[in-house]
Amino acid sequence: MGNFLKSAKFRIIVCILALLVGVMIYALTMGGYTISTVGVFRSIAAPFQRASNAISSRVEYILEVYSNARENYEQNRALRSEINELQQQLADQEVLEAELERMEAYTGILEQHKEITYSAPCEVIGYLANDPFGAFMIDAGTADGLALYQPIVNAEGLIGVITEIGTDTATVTTILSPELSVAVYCSTTKDQGVLTGSVALAMEGKCRLQYLDKDTILSENKAIVTSGENGLFPKGYTVGYVQEVGMDETGLTAYAVIEPAADLAHLDMVMAITDHEGKEESR
Repeated sequence: MGNFLKSAKFRIIVCILALLVGVMIYALTMGGYTISTVGVFRSIAAPFQRASNAISSRVEYILEVYSNARENYEQNRALRSEINELQQQLADQEVLEAELERMEAYTGILEQHKEITYSAPCEVIGYLANDPFGAFMIDAGTADGLALYQPIVNAEGLIGVITEIGTDTATVTTILSPELSVAVYCSTTKDQGVLTGSVALAMEGKCRLQYLDKDTILSENKAIVTSGENGLFPKGYTVGYVQEVGMDETGLTAYAVIEPAADLAHLDMVMAITDHEGKEESR
């Protein structure tokens, strides 16, 4: 490097640069008139100027994009916050509407059956695993005035009875179970029988009405209600509707397949019947 600075080539380059600088100064002092050497210099500098302008434009574009992106980000953030708030309000409204429907259903039951005393509404907290008859648990027990074998109902009809109970929870066996028998009759034809469950029918969400007179005039869609004979259930409470009628294998009695009035597979709120006319101590 030291040798180059001392060489003739370096001296020549310095002289040329000095000459170019002198020409530029002379051109400026002459009021803007240029000579060919200045033009040559500008020609050499032009590509660098164009590159500088391109870089400057690119930087301005990037800065503008960044500025817009930042602004859009803030706007999107605000919109997301607003959407989340609206979604929460909608969810709260749906909860309130569901609760209102429950209270309206509860009030309707009270008005329909004034002779019956009900518990406060109970929440269904889960179905029992591996139970083919739809047994479930509720969030109320003896501390809430509930007791064994009290009937469980909702706005649609009879659901089952309490078969296990604790202080704060209880287990309900539904009318789909063969362990439960309910004396019932048809409110229009007056045909009487016993409602019980079976494994086969439980798979379809239905139960069986047995011991009907073989000459029964019972037909499809007829309403079946509790007869109140054994004192466990109040009289006249809807149980379900006739789906089909047939003869037993013996040929001595008829039977009917009953679809429960309540949707036993999708329960959320129920009540216990704590007292009713004709109630007797059972078991």
